[in-house]
Amino acid sequence: MAKVLVQTFGGVVKTIDADSPAQIAEQLGLGTDNASITVNSKKATLDETLREDDFVSFTTHKVTSGN
Repeated sequence: MAKVLVQTFGGVVKTIDADSPAQIAEQLGLGTDNASITVNSKKATLDETLREDDFVSFTTHKVTSGN
């Protein structure tokens, strides 16, 4: 497992051991339906392979309403 830095929805950065963003979401109990995931500032998927010292961020997709 890789030791990575994780920031969730603008919160405090944490260090977590995980192999993929999906494992992080599971460990932290995060919903991923409306989440945008980045690894080292690049868009990522839930099954992306993480490396030691990667920075993973979960943010909320912008919600737009139609008029």
